[in-house]
Amino acid sequence: MVELTILIPTYNEEDYIEEAISGIYNDVKKLKISFEMLVIDDSIDSTSHILRKLERKFRNIRVVHRFNKKGVGSATRLGIEKAKGKYVIVYMSDALEDTVYILPMLKKLRQGYDIVQTSRFFKESRWEGYPIQKRIGNWLCNNFIRLIFFRSGLNDFTSLFKGFNNRKIRMLNLGADVFDLGLEITLKGIRKGYKITEVPVSWKERKDGKSKFKLSKYAMSYFRQVIRIWLFYHG
Repeated sequence: MVELTILIPTYNEEDYIEEAISGIYNDVKKLKISFEMLVIDDSIDSTSHILRKLERKFRNIRVVHRFNKKGVGSATRLGIEKAKGKYVIVYMSDALEDTVYILPMLKKLRQGYDIVQTSRFFKESRWEGYPIQKRIGNWLCNNFIRLIFFRSGLNDFTSLFKGFNNRKIRMLNLGADVFDLGLEITLKGIRKGYKITEVPVSWKERKDGKSKFKLSKYAMSYFRQVIRIWLFYHG
């Protein structure tokens, strides 16, 4: 059985996807673990063509191409359904340097945690090029969630860079289509009584392309997700 699925949603990343996927693959291979890389691609540029070439080159890369873009959350949910690994880590292809966090996350999962989320709010975390308005927005959002869900031990609910037990995560009936899926995973996990922990990460502004995440665009989705789960989801 595959121990770990690295799940990567992609959308129009032709300028750097070959270097990124090759780099991630080689870094994970050095960890000497049983893994697969599963890419769910919604691209309408040449990204899918490049991914097919990489799929032929590397033995344990699988690519699923969708023809109707439905959002990163929707792509991630499909990846969860198709993942073969006992554990799954959701990974963004533009974050090549973040492979250093894969092993610490996997170790926590092996210890029995159901969800391992990365946190940018540890003392040892570093921020590089992160806009001040996003910092303030994240701080307000995360503290609001901590307050109403009584989870003082967690600090960074919104990131989609998470690891989880594949069997347990499929029991949450996930439905988010965009970036608020990361929030939905953690909050439903809390309601379900799952064992959740965090590992510290640093954040660095991406050098290639443009981020698909816009705080102003998705803020209301996050707020609705919090209220919906707080009021109506009881595990």
